[in-house]
Amino acid sequence: GLLSPPPPAAAAELTFQTAASGLQWADAKVGTGAPLSAGMRVNIDYVMSTTGARYGAKIDSTVDRQAPYSWTMGDGSTILGLEQAVAGGGGVPPMLPGGVRRAII
Repeated sequence: GLLSPPPPAAAAELTFQTAASGLQWADAKVGTGAPLSAGMRVNIDYVMSTTGARYGAKIDSTVDRQAPYSWTMGDGSTILGLEQAVAGGGGVPPMLPGGVRRAII
């Protein structure tokens, strides 16, 4: 039979690292393949949640809307912290296709 890959780790099981920019990240699942580079089109799903007193309250989700968020890598059209979380840099490794990363921006 076929073995299915393990599900992504729950946020409570993750150890977050902090970049000099203040971005915090942890990989729940490491993808495979080549990282994205400038000029490539990016399509991601995200869940945006609050932190602080209402920790975990969902604000927005591309999964709920069934509409991935898209931009062109390096064109300046998205939040800098999001691009760093996906592309890497400043001590953050790049995400690989199929990966799941939790980021605090």
